[in-house]
Amino acid sequence: MMQRFTTQLLLETVLFAGLFACSKRGCTDPLASNYNPAAQKNDGNCVYTPGIKLIGEATLQVPVGGELIDKGAIALDIDGSKPSVAVLSTVNTAKKGNYTIQYSAQLKSGEVTTTRNVVVAFDRSNWVGTWKTHGDCNGVFFPDSTVTFVIGAQDGLIQTTDMFAYSPNTEIDAHIDQQQIDLPQQYIQVSNMWLSRFSAVGEMNDAGSAFKLIFSYKNLVSNSAFGVPGTCTLKYTKVE
Repeated sequence: MMQRFTTQLLLETVLFAGLFACSKRGCTDPLASNYNPAAQKNDGNCVYTPGIKLIGEATLQVPVGGELIDKGAIALDIDGSKPSVAVLSTVNTAKKGNYTIQYSAQLKSGEVTTTRNVVVAFDRSNWVGTWKTHGDCNGVFFPDSTVTFVIGAQDGLIQTTDMFAYSPNTEIDAHIDQQQIDLPQQYIQVSNMWLSRFSAVGEMNDAGSAFKLIFSYKNLVSNSAFGVPGTCTLKYTKVE
């Protein structure tokens, strides 16, 4: 008898709790300032703070020539309505720089505005691809007519294996810092004739379409410490 009474009491308690939960009222609109996530039914008393706010980050980073993904902004009026948002953008992803996107909406109380910052800058992706070379290094480094860079294994690193025609498959590393490129001192074996020690520094143009490398080198004949030092310049133009 006691077990039956306990079971009945438990069922009544669960039923009462369920009825109480179903009857819980409050503001069910997440946009309202008094939103109650536990409410099951809207009580019609939602309170809204009029204004405009960004969707997503306040500052976006975009590589030069990359795609800008703008999530926009949302405006909210005192009655819970969502006025349309006008957008005015100065962003030019084809050129590095700091830009702004302005959002505005007309509320019952007047116009509201907000802005987002967009930083267009160079990163490793701007260096990846195939580049056509020309310059005064012919006969020194025997460059290919084209060079292809890929992402390196470490941050800030790109690599190529086709920089020198007479030394195929030689892996060349380059460090990237936005528009700057640096090839630390490295060696290549040119057939069986000599070993070349070289390094290079360079810079990309603002459009990301071309860069140049200034090489410093020394050819070490038969791995000797003696050799002919010099400098030369190669210019690289992006192959679309």
